[in-house]
Amino acid sequence: MLKINVIGNLTADVELRTKKGDDIPYAIMRLASDRRYRSKDGDKLTDFVSVKVRGNLAERCAQYLVKGDRIAAFGDFETITTPDENGNMRQNGFLIKASDVEFLTNKKREEAELQELLDTIDLDEEAPQAEDLPEAA
Repeated sequence: MLKINVIGNLTADVELRTKKGDDIPYAIMRLASDRRYRSKDGDKLTDFVSVKVRGNLAERCAQYLVKGDRIAAFGDFETITTPDENGNMRQNGFLIKASDVEFLTNKKREEAELQELLDTIDLDEEAPQAEDLPEAA
């Protein structure tokens, strides 16, 4: 058995799904992770990994995670295979079947930054009237 640990940022919000005939929810999350080095041209290199979660873990991820959140996922390596035109099974890629996900984004810090921004807005200030706005060209 091959165990894998990955850390990255979600490329999209988490969407719950269910298979036909199975009530257990699952989600496949895509993570982006920058490499520590750059290409010969100086370009940033990014790897993408798919992570599958099931059951209660999938529900928690869908409830609390959004695009851009940083997570660590721990689990088993799973090969993705599909039949080709001759019926032979072909390996198309892999994903991580996560048994544990750690939320690394500090939501309290983000909420504090948002509150700090909201505190700078003067809600008592009167909004400009239409006649005070510049005319559109």
